[in-house]
Amino acid sequence: MGSIEFDHAYYIKLGEKGKWERSSIEEGKMRIGWTNVALEDLRRERWELIERAIRHKVKNPGSATHDLNSLRTIHGSNHGDVWITFSDSKLWWCRLEDGPILEDGGVSKYRLTDGGWHDRSLQGKVLLVNTLPGNIAQLQAFRATSCTVGPLDILRRLINGEDTPEYAAVVEAREELVCRAEALVRHLHWKDFEVLVDLVFSGAGWRRRSVVGKTMKFADIEFEDRINNESYQVQVKSRSTLAEFREYADQFNRDEFRRLFYVVHSPDDTLAAYEVPADSGGVVLVSPRRLAAMVVDAGGLVGWVLEKTV
Repeated sequence: MGSIEFDHAYYIKLGEKGKWERSSIEEGKMRIGWTNVALEDLRRERWELIERAIRHKVKNPGSATHDLNSLRTIHGSNHGDVWITFSDSKLWWCRLEDGPILEDGGVSKYRLTDGGWHDRSLQGKVLLVNTLPGNIAQLQAFRATSCTVGPLDILRRLINGEDTPEYAAVVEAREELVCRAEALVRHLHWKDFEVLVDLVFSGAGWRRRSVVGKTMKFADIEFEDRINNESYQVQVKSRSTLAEFREYADQFNRDEFRRLFYVVHSPDDTLAAYEVPADSGGVVLVSPRRLAAMVVDAGGLVGWVLEKTV
């Protein structure tokens, strides 16, 4: 799908405390309040009567004015605008069908969306709130019904799945660093390689419950995640073949351990080219390139900064 362009974008709160979030998303509607405003007055744009009804219900003059302006914006919004909201820890966006405000059985007034609500960019990336830039994520705290979104260029990049030149440059630099780190990892003595693996996994917050370098029946290192009460095994190989990897995968005790990480310093050509199936049952193949990426990310907050600076 190609990119989209828009000159106006707005945030909408789908009901008090999000009470219309689910029905709006499931039914492809943008539900709004103002139950005391007559639908016929909206269709005929009787704004003096509408303002009177709003000010009768909303006693704070500033809030009443904001409500009136929000309702005008929703009424006049066309297909060229983008609307966003937040639900289920994700950002959702939509465009509206050109048409009037409708009402269904006393539930709420609403506008129909064109194609429904979307929680992904046009490139397929899920728009999780904890990966959004702060000036977009902070809109969750907005207390009124709706507001204008700005700056537009950030939201436009999020929806289109586009990167800034600065972001792309950092990604390229990180890939170069990972590539160079991989070359260094391949030069490690196998004992140093084993120590490195231990440092990477320990740095993830897991506690080692076995002695590095001591021979166990199946794995070289065992870790436990005390927070989630889960156990992991790590098998470190200086050299390995695909047949050997499959043998370990078949023997892995899936009832006792959550994952088996099979870390290889020098895989043969068949293992290097192998892609572990998605239904591997908890067995993870860690190639020198993947370990190098883990080393780079364990050394700082590069990955976190990249997510926060789209």
